[in-house]
Amino acid sequence: MWTGRKKFGPPEDVEEQCNAHCYIADDYGDNVATIRCELPPHHKGMHREISREGKLIIEWEEDEREYDSAV
Repeated sequence: MWTGRKKFGPPEDVEEQCNAHCYIADDYGDNVATIRCELPPHHKGMHREISREGKLIIEWEEDEREYDSAV
Protein backbone atom coordinates (compact mmCIF):
# COMPACT_ATOMS: atom_id res chain seq x y z
CA MET A 1 0.00 0.00 0.00
CA TRP A 2 1.37 3.43 -1.00
CA THR A 3 1.75 5.75 2.00
CA GLY A 4 3.16 8.76 0.15
CA ARG A 5 6.59 8.23 1.69
CA LYS A 6 9.55 6.92 -0.27
CA LYS A 7 10.55 3.49 1.01
CA PHE A 8 14.02 2.07 0.51
CA GLY A 9 14.79 -1.60 0.09
CA PRO A 10 12.93 -4.32 -1.78
CA PRO A 11 9.20 -3.91 -2.36
CA GLU A 12 6.73 -5.91 -0.34
CA ASP A 13 5.37 -9.06 -1.96
CA VAL A 14 1.97 -8.81 -3.63
CA GLU A 15 -0.55 -11.62 -3.21
CA GLU A 16 -1.45 -13.52 -6.38
CA GLN A 17 1.83 -12.48 -8.09
CA CYS A 18 5.13 -14.34 -8.53
CA ASN A 19 7.11 -11.50 -6.84
CA ALA A 20 10.46 -12.51 -8.39
CA HIS A 21 13.02 -9.67 -8.33
CA CYS A 22 15.60 -8.53 -10.88
CA TYR A 23 18.18 -5.98 -9.73
CA ILE A 24 19.62 -3.66 -12.37
CA ALA A 25 22.50 -1.44 -11.23
CA ASP A 26 23.20 2.26 -11.74
CA ASP A 27 26.03 2.03 -14.26
CA TYR A 28 27.27 5.66 -14.43
CA GLY A 29 26.51 6.98 -10.93
CA ASP A 30 23.59 9.09 -12.18
CA ASN A 31 20.73 7.08 -10.60
CA VAL A 32 19.88 5.55 -13.98
CA ALA A 33 20.43 1.99 -15.21
CA THR A 34 21.31 2.20 -18.91
CA ILE A 35 19.81 -0.44 -21.17
CA ARG A 36 21.12 -0.46 -24.76
CA CYS A 37 19.56 -2.22 -27.75
CA GLU A 38 21.84 -4.83 -29.30
CA LEU A 39 19.90 -5.31 -32.54
CA PRO A 40 21.16 -4.00 -35.92
CA PRO A 41 20.56 -0.31 -36.81
CA HIS A 42 17.10 0.50 -38.23
CA HIS A 43 15.63 -2.84 -37.08
CA LYS A 44 11.88 -3.34 -36.96
CA GLY A 45 9.92 -4.03 -33.78
CA MET A 46 10.92 -3.87 -30.15
CA HIS A 47 14.39 -2.93 -28.88
CA ARG A 48 16.21 -5.71 -27.00
CA GLU A 49 19.15 -6.27 -24.68
CA ILE A 50 20.16 -9.75 -23.55
CA SER A 51 22.49 -10.07 -20.57
CA ARG A 52 23.52 -12.37 -17.75
CA GLU A 53 24.38 -15.08 -20.25
CA GLY A 54 20.89 -14.99 -21.76
CA LYS A 55 19.11 -15.21 -18.41
CA LEU A 56 17.86 -11.60 -18.57
CA ILE A 57 16.07 -10.35 -21.67
CA ILE A 58 14.72 -6.82 -21.69
CA GLU A 59 12.49 -5.53 -24.50
CA TRP A 60 11.07 -2.04 -24.89
CA GLU A 61 9.30 0.05 -27.50
CA GLU A 62 10.46 3.69 -27.31
CA ASP A 63 13.99 5.06 -27.79
CA GLU A 64 14.74 7.49 -24.93
CA ARG A 65 17.28 9.29 -27.15
CA GLU A 66 14.32 10.74 -29.06
CA TYR A 67 13.27 12.55 -25.86
CA ASP A 68 16.84 13.72 -25.15
CA SER A 69 17.13 15.43 -28.54
CA ALA A 70 13.69 17.09 -28.22
CA VAL A 71 14.69 18.94 -25.04
